[in-house]
Amino acid sequence: MKRTITQLTVLAILAGSACADTTQTGPSRYAIDAGVTISISNFAASDFLLNWSDDSGTFSAVADPTLVLTAGETYVFLNTTSVHPFVITDDSLPIDGTDGAFFRTTTSGTVIDNATLQPIADFTSNPGASDPIAWTPTNDDVGVYYYTCRVTGHLDMTGQIEIVPAAAACPADLTGEGMLNFFDVSAFLSAFSAMNPIADFTDDGLFNFFDVSAFLSAFSAGCP
Repeated sequence: MKRTITQLTVLAILAGSACADTTQTGPSRYAIDAGVTISISNFAASDFLLNWSDDSGTFSAVADPTLVLTAGETYVFLNTTSVHPFVITDDSLPIDGTDGAFFRTTTSGTVIDNATLQPIADFTSNPGASDPIAWTPTNDDVGVYYYTCRVTGHLDMTGQIEIVPAAAACPADLTGEGMLNFFDVSAFLSAFSAMNPIADFTDDGLFNFFDVSAFLSAFSAGCP
């Protein structure tokens, strides 16, 4: 049943993937704002290599990147490796490192299984491109997750997934009045100066020109 449902989901995502945009917010950090299919290959037992395409272009053989995904969107992980089961876990998995260079610090299969999202079969993509994971996180799932290889000795085949809230219908309406005006600009500037997360329009934890540019774009787009 899982295979039938997820294969249909793969087809749906492939058909609609052109609506997604990817923003690279760091050397190994990619924000994908809508559902795509991510094909997973590997470099020996050192890295998972992630591949996907959307309106921003094609991203090929990206080694163990941090993915910033949006709640409410469906992401499909399709494992095309031959011997490297791909699993998605919560943040209880013992991990060290940083974006693009995370590594698992445990070789315990029990620890990996206990951290894997439930049910385990739904969050495991076995090798061979016939057992995809289709995940539609909700706003309740906002937080930090990891992906890793279930082979206990493959410590370096590990990366991070961050789930961020679904975008507001009118993200530049910071005053919540249903319209855009000077008061929204003022609210953004105040939040930006205070490093308030509501001014982090790129969702990368930084406050810089890119947040200002994203706010101005959202402001120019107006409200529905």
